Amino acid sequence: MPVPHYENKHLGRPYVTPHQLFSYRASQGRQTDAPPGAVVVGWQSVLLERVRSARSFREITGPAGAVLELSPTLGFACLPIGAPVVAIVMEELAALGVKKIVGIGTAGGLSPDLEVGQAVVCSAALRDDGTSHHYSRPTRWALPDSELLASLRSVLPGAVVGPGWTTDAPYRETAEEILAYRGEGILTVDMEASAMFTVGACLGVQTASVFCVSDVLHGEEWQPHFQSPNLEDALWRLFETVESVLSSDGPTPLTSS
Repeated sequence: MPVPHYENKHLGRPYVTPHQLFSYRASQGRQTDAPPGAVVVGWQSVLLERVRSARSFREITGPAGAVLELSPTLGFACLPIGAPVVAIVMEELAALGVKKIVGIGTAGGLSPDLEVGQAVVCSAALRDDGTSHHYSRPTRWALPDSELLASLRSVLPGAVVGPGWTTDAPYRETAEEILAYRGEGILTVDMEASAMFTVGACLGVQTASVFCVSDVLHGEEWQPHFQSPNLEDALWRLFETVESVLSSDGPTPLTSS
């Protein structure tokens, strides 16, 4: 049975909308602030702490928690992992006027040519998540915004560019799948990119995703490197680069809250 069960549901009218939720929150005395027009989303707490320590920011109340307003044009939000969460947050951000969202996270490396800490720009995401299929017709691939992709490729000349595999089930990444997808030239595995790209296309939000390789899925067995000292620095370098693409004002050093 395909997912979703209701055929062509992506063409239907949403019954619950973010604006309805905002109105409910307001009736309960809870304010939702409008974030800047571009937001970087991340999933690693080390990146959140690095942003807090190295950038001036104003903490505002946003979807699924706080958004750090780094400038009038750029915000940062650290999310729980997974496609459903990023879709919910993107719905609310879009309803508040956000037009660009770039994900910076970690991914498993399927290709033997990738090293831990290496930057990868995702050029397409295999839709093996469940969430994205509620937003568009069934296709194999989800694509980032072409303009953002081109910008990231130009400012990250040392990054590898290629397709990734997005799945909701990290403990069901089977050896057979990994071998097959590696043979197709798929470079990485993550848990959000295909949902980001699909939801963004549905909502009219430009999206893109960049990764640092955090674990190795080739060879005889899985090799985790989540505590590698290279990883935090690699994530920060990606953040600074994406920041330069999205922010017209540039970074503001020194921390405030």
